[in-house]
Amino acid sequence: MIRTGRFAVGAYSELAEGEAFRVRAGGIPLAVFKVRGEIKVIEDTCSHGQASLSEGEVSTEYCTVICPLHGSIFDLDTGEPLTAPATTPVERFESEVEDDQIVVTII
Repeated sequence: MIRTGRFAVGAYSELAEGEAFRVRAGGIPLAVFKVRGEIKVIEDTCSHGQASLSEGEVSTEYCTVICPLHGSIFDLDTGEPLTAPATTPVERFESEVEDDQIVVTII
């Protein structure tokens, strides 16, 4: 069951630039990234091959992640796949940092 609301998912200061982690919030697996000092949150499961996107290679230059299973590249700002084999976007979630806590909003 998916719950809506605001969820604190981790400390901003503990997430290094260009790194990611997987967390469940509201019943949804999320991938949380730090790119150019900003937090980006997308659905963690690749829309093509069911791989964990938080385990993929992050590009801070292009603000993307490469799926570790089949190599699809996803835009972290939009969730859109930029290359095949994925053709369906992953969901993107709003986030903010409050007192060093990454807070994700699920609606």
